[in-house]
Amino acid sequence: MNALFPQIAGVVPTARKLAAGTILFRQGDKTLGIFRLMSGRIALNRVTSAGTEVVMHTVRSGELFAEASIFSAHYHCDAVAIQDSEVLFYPKVELACQLKGNAEELWAFTAELAHRVQGLRARLEIRQIRSAPERVLQAVRLRCDSSGVWKVDGTLKQFAEEIGLTHEALYRALATLERERAIVRNGNEIRIGF
Repeated sequence: MNALFPQIAGVVPTARKLAAGTILFRQGDKTLGIFRLMSGRIALNRVTSAGTEVVMHTVRSGELFAEASIFSAHYHCDAVAIQDSEVLFYPKVELACQLKGNAEELWAFTAELAHRVQGLRARLEIRQIRSAPERVLQAVRLRCDSSGVWKVDGTLKQFAEEIGLTHEALYRALATLERERAIVRNGNEIRIGF
């Protein structure tokens, strides 16, 4: 095992490489553990009772996903590699045992989950903004570094899906924001507040 992989509660993960289009797990599969995305992109999709596929979340590099599997017998969604990806796998039984026996590690794990909840709330807030340009501007603000720059990771189409817009509406909103001088686009960077 590579000791450079981030451990959780002393559990050393195993790495898996996934080609774009590979299904990591399906909704209803027995849960085996949780994952951390090291590179690439993973879409978490759920199929509704009417058969419609809904993108619940696009996992970004560094994020944990399928955390609820620690407490569930079955995965609640599909996990599909959108790009060639590498994930780390943490076995459920070993991880649960280690977390139960180590309050400090449990606290650190809980803090990471709390940050994820904050991120989810921010994404839900963004989706409530009716004006597409305002929605895009707020989403970009939340992704900017301290200098007001966001280096777009992934595609703009993926970004549009994450914030609940069609890619056409996103492009119109970006054009509006550029005309209003609220943003400047340069390659894969978007700068705000100039």
